[in-house]
Amino acid sequence: MVRRVLLGRRDDLRRRSRWTGPPPLLLVATVLGLIVAPFVADDGPASVPQASQAAAISAAQTSRSVEPRVIRSTTLAKQGGQLGHRVAPVRLAPIGVGVATMNMFRKLSPAEAAADARRLTSHPGVDVVAWQEADPFRTVLHHLPGWTSKTFGADQGAAELAVSWRTSEFKLVTARLHKVALGLSWREGRYPFDNRYVAVVRLRHRDTGRVLTVLNTHLPQKIEDLGDPGRWLSTINAIRARAQLDRLADIWRTVPGRWVVGTGDFNFGARADARGRPVGGPMRTLRNRAESTYQLLGTGVGPTHPPTARNIDYVWLERTGLRDHLIQVRAQRVLSGYHSDHRPLLARLTLS
Repeated sequence: MVRRVLLGRRDDLRRRSRWTGPPPLLLVATVLGLIVAPFVADDGPASVPQASQAAAISAAQTSRSVEPRVIRSTTLAKQGGQLGHRVAPVRLAPIGVGVATMNMFRKLSPAEAAADARRLTSHPGVDVVAWQEADPFRTVLHHLPGWTSKTFGADQGAAELAVSWRTSEFKLVTARLHKVALGLSWREGRYPFDNRYVAVVRLRHRDTGRVLTVLNTHLPQKIEDLGDPGRWLSTINAIRARAQLDRLADIWRTVPGRWVVGTGDFNFGARADARGRPVGGPMRTLRNRAESTYQLLGTGVGPTHPPTARNIDYVWLERTGLRDHLIQVRAQRVLSGYHSDHRPLLARLTLS
């Protein structure tokens, strides 16, 4: 009786310790399958059908990266539901824009100034115009068919600056004046002039939504030695013109906008400036910020100031935009047939 009980307990223990999981052969087959599968799976991109779901990613946080430059696409594979990623640049169709600068010559009659303004703004290649000596003609600028103008009225030095644009192409974002040099009275010097400003006008392109920033200014007269071109005259005007250029460079460093251009009457000949590169001259002062169309395309165009046979009216393009191919100059022309003593300089640009 005792032996029967002991044997029964032993059999019970054997039954309790017996393997209750999957069959061992099934385990071995599963492990081998896990090892071999990565070597026989087809991982090529052609084997994964994709459905795109776009999500915008912003570029680096700089004053030029206010808009997204890269789109990251999230892809969902049909097999297994696995996610993949691909990165593609945002590519906008380049647009052509004509930027012109013109000194209206405040001694003109209103009728002559109106004829000049209508002639320039009716040119099919002109989309934006920066004006100097526009203070007597603000009414003219506000009545140009198909155009909108921004004028200023703080004082005569500010009022002489204006910017106009085709209403169908651009709309105003902001406009601001920076006082950059004190004027000179008859009591202080031989060649008086008003306070000097830089107008910063930001325009949004209607089709792309991108911003074009225009810096417009007018340096004082009697600053370049016409007897020795490329050298400064020994005048207070020249001293304040150098300060004005320094301030222009500082302002340029901080202005926002994908595309930045500078315009104005600089009263300093481009050929002589390129040849002599005087300290404090336009090219040397702005060399880290911008290049003029004369630097990029040469000075083989007619003079913008026929009385002195000089090219003193400029369009400048920001160096960063040139480097990143956001802005390119295609052509420049000096236009003729105007009453003003200046000729408009037109730069045809490609913006992207």
